[in-house]
Amino acid sequence: MAQEWQLVSRRRRGKARSGATHSRSSSSQLHHALSGTGGPSSNSKRFNAANEEAVEPVPEVSAGKQKQIVRRVRSIATVLQDSQLLKGTLREISACFDLDAVKAKVVGEMAGNTVNRRPTLVGYGLGSFCASSNAVHQLGFLVALNEALREYHANVDASNASGVEIFDPAMNKSDVAIVEHFKIEVIGENEHGRRQVHHNTVFFMPHCGKVLYQNVLACNWGPAVNKIIVIGNSFSAYGDRVLSAKDREELVLVDVLPYLKEVSLPCGVSKTHDDFTRYEAAFNDMSVHSFPSSLTDRALRDDTKLTQRMAALVRQMQDSGS
Repeated sequence: MAQEWQLVSRRRRGKARSGATHSRSSSSQLHHALSGTGGPSSNSKRFNAANEEAVEPVPEVSAGKQKQIVRRVRSIATVLQDSQLLKGTLREISACFDLDAVKAKVVGEMAGNTVNRRPTLVGYGLGSFCASSNAVHQLGFLVALNEALREYHANVDASNASGVEIFDPAMNKSDVAIVEHFKIEVIGENEHGRRQVHHNTVFFMPHCGKVLYQNVLACNWGPAVNKIIVIGNSFSAYGDRVLSAKDREELVLVDVLPYLKEVSLPCGVSKTHDDFTRYEAAFNDMSVHSFPSSLTDRALRDDTKLTQRMAALVRQMQDSGS
C-alpha cells in the first residue's frame, strides 16, 4: 500500500500543527481486505462491502529468504535507533502519554501504587514483507519503536507491560514467521481499524487509506480519544489535497484538524545516505497525530455536528456487518 501513495504537497518537516494555532492468525483471515480508499488511483481498484480495497494474496518465500528479510529488518531498525524519525516519534508519545512522569513514579517511592503501562503498538496496513521494500522499512521502524519503548519502561512490572500487534490482509505465513521473530503478535482477525482502546495505544498506519483512519477515530471518539496516537499520512495534507467542497464536507479527517496536534516526521536518514530513496518512499508524508484533552474537550462539548458524524460512521460500520 505504501508504494501506491502519491505525495501531492509537502510541508516543512518537524513543525507542529495543533488546533487553531496549528502549533492469532490463520491464512484465510489474513487475506480479508483491510486498507481503506486513499490514493489517486483508487478508482481503478476493487473494493469490498466495507468500502475497503480488496487485496490479492502474496506468494510465500523460502526459509532462507525469510532469514534474509529478518536481517534486513534488523539492519533498518539499527539505522533508525538514533534517527530523528524515531526521536521525534518518541518525543510526541512521551509528551502525549506523560511517560516521563510514569518513569519517575516507577523508580520512585510510589512505584507500588502506579498502574501505568507502556503503550500498546498496533501496526495496520504495512503490507507483505515478502513483496514490498516499503513494508520492510516500516517494519524496521516498528521494531525500533517497540524496543525504544521497552527500554523506556524497563522498570515497569511485566504484568503492566503491553506489546506490539500487527495486521495486513496481504500477509502470508512467511510474513507471520518474520514478525514473530521480533515477538510481534499477528492480530487473528481483520479489525477494519475498529479497535476500541482502553489504555494508551499507538496506531502505526503508514500510507493507509482514509477509511481506515476514520474508523480508528470514530470508534474512539469520546474520552478514549486522548488515549490514542495515530502515526500515518498527514491529516492536514488531506485538507490541502481535497479540492471539492462536497468531498471536504464528507471527510472527517478535515473536521478533526482543529482538535488534534500534528507533528510531521522526517524520513529517518539524510539525503546522502545510500538508501535515502527507499527510506523516503517508506516514510514520506508521515506525521504523528495526538489528541490533547485541552483540544478534544472542546470538541466533545461544543462540536455536536462532529460527534454526530462520528456516531454515524460507527453505525455504518455496524450495518456493514464486516
